[in-house]
Amino acid sequence: MKTLYFDYSATTPVDPRVAAKMIPYLTEEFGNPASRSHPYGWTADKAVEEARANVAALVGADPKEIVFTSGATESNNLAIKGAGHFYAGTKGKHIITVRTEHKAVLDTVREMERQGFEATYLGVKENGLLDLDVLRAAIRPDTVLVSVMAVNNEIGVIQDIEAIGRICREKGVIFHVDAAQATGKMPIDLARLPVDLMSFSAHKTYGPKGIGALYVRRKPRVRLEAQMHGGGHERGMRSGTLATHQIVGMGEAFRIAREEMATENERIRMLRDRLYNGLK
Repeated sequence: MKTLYFDYSATTPVDPRVAAKMIPYLTEEFGNPASRSHPYGWTADKAVEEARANVAALVGADPKEIVFTSGATESNNLAIKGAGHFYAGTKGKHIITVRTEHKAVLDTVREMERQGFEATYLGVKENGLLDLDVLRAAIRPDTVLVSVMAVNNEIGVIQDIEAIGRICREKGVIFHVDAAQATGKMPIDLARLPVDLMSFSAHKTYGPKGIGALYVRRKPRVRLEAQMHGGGHERGMRSGTLATHQIVGMGEAFRIAREEMATENERIRMLRDRLYNGLK
């Protein structure tokens, strides 16, 4: 019996083109991107920056706003803990999120509560969407951050990120979005969207596991307290030797997604309709 895989919200297979792009950086191009004194390091650093540009291009960001992490879980932790702790003394210690968020957000917020922060967990309407009036009413003078996912990993609901962001901007609150399920499936333009922090994962977009990124807005600038300390990599926000092959894989996956999103979405839509009509 042939097994059919339908669990793409959990993970996607690595695109063969992505795997092919990664392999040289596991073998002959093995340099450390932080090694600035010889060609091996220069080659690796160039590959990392090319990948950073590809990640940024998919989501309408500046490459300097992309910080590589080990995945969306780490990105969520860095965003929520990093912003929460950095601004606790000036903005306050109240965080707002939604009950239907991924555990990577919910458990991080609960950890912040154990560290002395207060949290409000908002419910959603029957259609899974956040009530914007409820959100507006929940924001307090000491609210430091709001975290709402773009696309729900279980029920597929797409939140109105632009409208939520406008409310947060109006109230002077930092807005974080978990976009792990959104990349390659819907347009994202961070040059236009009022979003301060956004988490990404490669393996939800035909890239490798173990690599992700966090968008950190530069204008107006958002500051984070580092959660990992060491060599000061990624502009001091995320220390640790960069995994060149993983980063190259994420960059290639996001490059392909940018080029093929429209045709791929149409193909998936046709398959969905075919399945739905067959089940009716």
